[in-house]
Amino acid sequence: MPTTSIENIIREFLLQLPSARKVRNLKPGDSLFHRGLLDSQAVIHTVAFCEETFGIEIRDEEVVPENFESVRALSRLIKRAQAR
Repeated sequence: MPTTSIENIIREFLLQLPSARKVRNLKPGDSLFHRGLLDSQAVIHTVAFCEETFGIEIRDEEVVPENFESVRALSRLIKRAQAR
């Protein structure tokens, strides 16, 4: 699946989160933490969404801030998981 498709799917999911009410424009490199989109609860929902949507497993050791920093970082994490 092309990176842009993965990024678009992730972005659409994130913009549906309750914390996204004030977020209008989300670029691939924007910090999801600084924009207020992700907190610990939202990270758990995001992991579940990605595993279900992309048919992957995100390992416990991969659930670190760097992998959830941006749409781009999440896309890279998904690509790595798909390659396993």
